[in-house]
Amino acid sequence: MPAITEPITEPLVRSRSGALIGALSLATLATGLLQISLPLELHQLRATPNEIGLTLSMYGFGMLAFEWFWGILADRVGYRGPLVVSQLLYAGCILVLARVDSIFLIAVSYLVASGMMVAVGPIARSYVGTALHSRLRATGLALLSAQWVIAEALGAGAGGLLIDRFPIRSVMLAGAILPVLSALLVILVFKGYSRVGYGDQWTADDQARMDESRAGGGVVRVLAVTATMVLLVQVGAGGELALLPLLVTTHLHLSAASAGTAMLAVGLIGGVLLVPGGNASDRWGRKPTMIAGGIVSAIGFAVYATSGSLAQVIVGAALRACGAALIWPAATAWIAESMPRRRHAFYMGLFGEFENVGITIGPILGGLAWSLAGIQAAFYAYAIAALLAALVAAVMVERRPALALR
Repeated sequence: MPAITEPITEPLVRSRSGALIGALSLATLATGLLQISLPLELHQLRATPNEIGLTLSMYGFGMLAFEWFWGILADRVGYRGPLVVSQLLYAGCILVLARVDSIFLIAVSYLVASGMMVAVGPIARSYVGTALHSRLRATGLALLSAQWVIAEALGAGAGGLLIDRFPIRSVMLAGAILPVLSALLVILVFKGYSRVGYGDQWTADDQARMDESRAGGGVVRVLAVTATMVLLVQVGAGGELALLPLLVTTHLHLSAASAGTAMLAVGLIGGVLLVPGGNASDRWGRKPTMIAGGIVSAIGFAVYATSGSLAQVIVGAALRACGAALIWPAATAWIAESMPRRRHAFYMGLFGEFENVGITIGPILGGLAWSLAGIQAAFYAYAIAALLAALVAAVMVERRPALALR
């Protein structure tokens, strides 16, 4: 068993953790550009709702196919190499996406691109999840998630403005440089870093939480509960990313810039709230914040479905962001503190796979609901999934006491 040591006290911002988050933000901007560009490109190609849903679901399929691999690789060779390689390959995939002409080729290219992009999930979560004290863990992981959400939103917002002025493919081509810059910064961030012995450092509180997990059924039970809950949450999150631009442009008949504004609002509000949401989890406990987050997310989806103006969409975005800020850091910290350290990146990769299944199903489910009863029906379906996630948290997650940082 790893030795119990004094708590690791790496600060949240002025540290390698903070530098890593900043480095990855550039590549995340590129992801935001793709998330606004591809739905509009598919609409221009006159794809059907089912074709749009299936094609955009490749984002989830790609992450599902590759995230576990990046986790295993990071456990074996360290963090820096896999991150650098993945970012360079991601840039190449964006170049290909900007050149292909058919819906089928777009789907295949998007699948591979998302598989390269997703390396940041298990690797960054594993580093932050082991570098910080358990009473700062949800806050730190929330800061990492905030970077993803805000940078994606900024990329989507900028993409909407650029698409109103330039061809969509030109916008995607310009975005390909961003992962290259991230790769160069990652090299600098991990210069001189060694993982030798690092994964063996546990605090006394870490050991107590591991004992609680084993008493409640062990790692398998934690994985099963997390899989169910995260899948339900991510069904809505994946559907929101895919269908919100189309809700704005096809249902409300607004411009691409308006769609970008809606996605920008989703990301900025969500990103701002994620760190306070993580802090709430550290203070109040994982279970109550997960329950509250699922309920608030469901309300946000219902507001989306009944929206008749951009202002109402923004209100729905604010509610959705608040719900995500509560449930997501708590769920991430709950699994991070329950997993064995020697294969931590692998288990965080599995956590990411649960996300990926939901992200994959979300656009498909939304496209089906859209074809049967209109695009608003898709958001009602996502609201039901969020309520079910809250129910799973209420029934299956153990209540752990929130302790003050010593």
